[in-house]
Amino acid sequence: MKIYIDEAGNFVPPQATNQHSYCLTLALAVPSTIETELFYEFLRLRDAWPNQAVEIKGSSLDESQAARLIDLVSRYPVLVDFFAVDMSTHGDALIERFKSEQADEITAHLTPQHHANLVAKMHDDATKVRQMPNQLFLQAYLTILLVLNAAQDVPMYYAQRMPSDLGDIGWVIDRKNREIAQMEDMWTTYVLPFGESWFAKNPHIKLTESDYSYFDERYTVQLATADARTKEHLQWLHGLHGKRGSDHAIINAKALLSEQRKFVDSRDCLGVQLADMLATILRRALNDRLQFDGWKNFGKLLIHRWRGSSWIIQIGSPQNSPQVVQGHASDVIKTIRKCARWMLAD
Repeated sequence: MKIYIDEAGNFVPPQATNQHSYCLTLALAVPSTIETELFYEFLRLRDAWPNQAVEIKGSSLDESQAARLIDLVSRYPVLVDFFAVDMSTHGDALIERFKSEQADEITAHLTPQHHANLVAKMHDDATKVRQMPNQLFLQAYLTILLVLNAAQDVPMYYAQRMPSDLGDIGWVIDRKNREIAQMEDMWTTYVLPFGESWFAKNPHIKLTESDYSYFDERYTVQLATADARTKEHLQWLHGLHGKRGSDHAIINAKALLSEQRKFVDSRDCLGVQLADMLATILRRALNDRLQFDGWKNFGKLLIHRWRGSSWIIQIGSPQNSPQVVQGHASDVIKTIRKCARWMLAD
């Protein structure tokens, strides 16, 4: 299984104070067993368009093309997820404050018992966070939330439907115009540390009736057979967060999030091109730049959010609580929610 990640929008506050401007990150999970067929049909559809090219951006699609693309993808057992922010409520002062708080969290729990090399690295990571441009920080933060949410929802969804695909999960990220080294640094500096603390505070939820055997074989560590260093590290995490997961097994965040990870140019990757088109279609819908017929069935690609979470968030609020969505975007969210799929299989 591949999970393709892309974003839509520049994550910069609009000049007009009363103008909504939604930006988002989107993940497209495609089981390996259907990827070849899906991409073949995608190429057939793309080649039939008059504006065909090696890479067609979602911003160039009209309502009919957007609707046909959504219809095509919805016929396959893929899964789409996203997080969006309204940049009209995310000014530079707010992002700077939140960015500083996140940087402080990186070093907040260091003690004299930690190795000097680790202490130096953590302080270096905190400095990198503070120095990130606001738009890149906000995009990275939403990507982290998206990846961690997918790490929970994708196994739960496919363990009920296509469990064998969970034994081989890869992440494919559009690197835009950035250097590979920059993307690798962002991933190892932010995603992995956040992932480790996330799984420590939010134990992986499983459905007892589902088949997690393929996932467990590749991505869990049995505590009974773990080495002494791993057990010591887990004790430190549990003491830090005051929570424990299973007494028998834990998620290996490094294996799940970094063993199979690629940063690619979208021109060379059909999966990222699809993710880009879907992200742009959705952003145009939220910002009222695409007519209803073009996006009305987008919800067929999603699953209902659970645990009280939302697709649209407001940073700086308690635990990033859901933002009160107003205007046209509220109608979009209501429409896609109506036709979203349920997590539990029939």
